[in-house]
Order: sequence, then structure tokens, then C-alpha cells
Amino acid sequence: MFVLVVLFVAWFAVSALNQLRAGALTARLRRHIPLGLIPLWTFFAPNPARADSRLIWREEVDGRWQHWRELQLGFGSWRTRWLVHPQLISNKAIADLVNSLLRTDAGVDDRSTVLSSSYVTLLSIVSDRSTVDRASAVQFAIVRTSKLHGRREVALAFVSEAHEVSDGSDRFTAAPAREGLAHVR
Repeated sequence: MFVLVVLFVAWFAVSALNQLRAGALTARLRRHIPLGLIPLWTFFAPNPARADSRLIWREEVDGRWQHWRELQLGFGSWRTRWLVHPQLISNKAIADLVNSLLRTDAGVDDRSTVLSSSYVTLLSIVSDRSTVDRASAVQFAIVRTSKLHGRREVALAFVSEAHEVSDGSDRFTAAPAREGLAHVR
């Protein structure tokens, strides 16, 4: 029993130090302890989210690019949202995928970004939202929006390659179309 108490006290102490970002020790411990047992919560200060990421996409039809459209999953009824909120899972998944993609640091000639799971998943999501049967290519982008001193700021964070549309059951191929990858920081 005493060993169990000591174990929990040590776990609590390391978890508390990790919230303060105590340095190399907690980073080393997090790397070697499985399953994320040493948590790091940053919901609020010191690093709150200052911008929203929005996933937009467009399709090429008859050789011309259509207007950009934003992925909107909704938020459910305000009467039941506090109790049941199934859209929260989808919105959180999109936000995590976008953040994962923005964290990749690939060079211009590096194909690792296009082959990353977050890129492929986002491409799949926008391809499923496609409503144009005659589309020959699809492209997505990530836009960051924020409000600072009453002014709305919009910044382009990422633009994907254009991907050709196939005629088969899997509508989009991984082969890039004419435009290249742009990673904007």
C-alpha cells in the first residue's frame, strides 16, 4: 500500500512540474513513459489559442477553378449541445488534423507532407464533400482567422497540391495535378 501511495505522489509531482514546463527532465520523462501518463494541459494560459483554423477547398471544372468553399460541420442545437454534442467529435478531429498538418516542417521538394496521414485524411474529407460530378481536380487550403483590436485578421497557412479526380470508386488520386505544394508560415 505504501509503495502505491508513493507511486501516485510521484506521478502527481511530475505531472504538476510538467504543467510548468520544468524543462528537459519532464520532456525526457514524457518521451519514455508510454500512453501519455504524464499530461500536459494547455487549454488556457500560458498558450491559449489565438486563431481559428478553417479548412477550405475548391474544385476544377471544365478547366476553371470554382470558388473556395469552407468545410462547415455545424454545432447542433443550443438546447441539447450541453448534453449531447456529436458534432464536437468531428470538429475536434478536423482541428487536430489541421494542427498536425501545420506542424509538419517539410522542405519544398520533400514529399513527406503530402504523404502524411493528416494531409491524406483532410484530402479524403474534402473529396467526400465534393458535389460536382464533372470535377477534374480538387485542392484544399487552411486559413487562420483571428480578431485583434476589433479587426478581423485572415492569413493563409497552407495550400495543398491540386489532385486529379479519378473516374473509379475512389474519386481522388494521390497524384498531383498541375499546381505545386505551398506551405505558408
